[in-house]
Amino acid sequence: MKELRRRFRSELNTAYAPPEIDAIFYELIAHYFGFPRTLLAMEPSRQLNTSDASLLSNALEALKSHRPVQYIIGQAFFMDMTLRVSPDVLIPRPETAELVTWVTALFSPESDAPTILDVGTGSGCIALGIKKYLPHAVIHGIDISEAALEIARFNSAAQDLAVHFYKGDLRNPEFGEAAFDILVSNPPYIPKNEAGSMQAHVRCSEPHLALFVPDEDPLLNYRYLCDYAELNLKKGGWMYLETHEDFAKPVGDLLEMRGFSSVVIKKDIFGKDRFVRGKFHTKTGSSNI
Repeated sequence: MKELRRRFRSELNTAYAPPEIDAIFYELIAHYFGFPRTLLAMEPSRQLNTSDASLLSNALEALKSHRPVQYIIGQAFFMDMTLRVSPDVLIPRPETAELVTWVTALFSPESDAPTILDVGTGSGCIALGIKKYLPHAVIHGIDISEAALEIARFNSAAQDLAVHFYKGDLRNPEFGEAAFDILVSNPPYIPKNEAGSMQAHVRCSEPHLALFVPDEDPLLNYRYLCDYAELNLKKGGWMYLETHEDFAKPVGDLLEMRGFSSVVIKKDIFGKDRFVRGKFHTKTGSSNI
């Protein structure tokens, strides 16, 4: 075990910081063998049989090929939930949990039953996180990817949280019954020219469809979301969005131009402008703004 940890530290030192390497190693031994992270301190000479050692060696090779540990073990942890993930969906981030918390703070978990639409649901983490803390809410999640929807439905069943998942395209707004109190989304928002500065395990492994937007039009998906809001939000309903730190102010301005008031920009735990919300009031009659 100590030798394998030494190999992880040596062979991953150009891709991860030392604390990240140890965290990955401990996550792997917990997943594969149920070992606590204190095992090496308690049993420094602990031996692994050949097949168990091979599991860790194979995981190390995958990590060196820029595969995130969450895809190796097929799961990620999000808001006290263990969710299935694959390269068909983004790995849930701590920042997105902050978005969920911001949405749920608007309601009482004991009595409120808002109707909520999660656009671009991916693994279902946002929809399921909201349902976990607002058990009476009626929540719908849409995604263009059938593979992502399969994962979201699995996670819904595994967590025993009832969310309605459908195939739907962010770029083709639908429903149209003005039935929702909340529209929430973490859409693709990273300009393609930033790909080179991203960590390799994100750039090489996570789905580009869920990450990137054209350099020349970084607000593209937020205009589509405004179209969704015009069709689906009740008057006085709220839209909650995750954004790129450089575009939070333009997204807020867009919402105001598209009939939203009480627009607020919120920082994430790292002090970056990350979230925008606004209250919907009226249709503008133009999807080109």
